[in-house]
Amino acid sequence: MCLVDQEHIQTYLPQHPPFLMVDTLETIDNKSAESTFKILSDNILLEGAALFTEAGMIENIAQTAALQAGYHFSTPSSTDKASVSTQAPVGYIGALKDFQIFHQPKVGDVLHTTIIIEHQIGHASVIKGEIKIGTQVAATGELKIFLEQS
Repeated sequence: MCLVDQEHIQTYLPQHPPFLMVDTLETIDNKSAESTFKILSDNILLEGAALFTEAGMIENIAQTAALQAGYHFSTPSSTDKASVSTQAPVGYIGALKDFQIFHQPKVGDVLHTTIIIEHQIGHASVIKGEIKIGTQVAATGELKIFLEQS
């Protein structure tokens, strides 16, 4: 089930093309989210003409986390209708830990990325991310992400 399609994805993210590395939001809750992203031949984070880089995979995980945060910032809870933000929060990757690539994606592959928030204190989060292509795990890793305070 697609919650946010490609046409509306930028509503929840501060990133813009050509640096947009997610297409849809598939599932979300308070601690996790799943996105999809199809790698196209004009992607700026390709190695050579066909392989998606490590930086692209890290950015895909980070943008899935940003999508989770942006969706929650922009969608009112049933108890707090006044908390709706009109602008997606900006986040920064503070650290990367245990990032492993098992299979390098190529042009035409569709990434299914899942993030789980392991710890969250204020505007800082530790998330675990996993990228799959079909049923095959392509990459995993942990990111520390800091949201800009407004």
